[in-house]
Amino acid sequence: MSLTSPTLASVRVTWAKVDTGFWVAHRGGEYFGCVDAVAGGFVSRDAHGIPIGRYDALGTAKSSLRSTTHPANTRRRAHAERAALVTATAVGGTALAFALTAGALAPYL
Repeated sequence: MSLTSPTLASVRVTWAKVDTGFWVAHRGGEYFGCVDAVAGGFVSRDAHGIPIGRYDALGTAKSSLRSTTHPANTRRRAHAERAALVTATAVGGTALAFALTAGALAPYL
């Protein structure tokens, strides 16, 4: 007998109003995103804090979190991951350059 957990897609999203104009979503016991009331509408953010969009109605903003495979969400997530990769590569390259320079200068110190 194998124990399998339900797929994350089938787990229900639960909402909690944690402050005036601020709602937080959880799915499967994990943070899933939030919705902020702003002047003239609502802004939803995914679990990574990346804005999904601005909506006129609270229900629409909340439902935007349910579709994490929506092209806009996928594009934003890919952009954030690409930016993190570029930053990590630049920092790693700089660290390597410093290490090589220190190794080359070590005999003269």
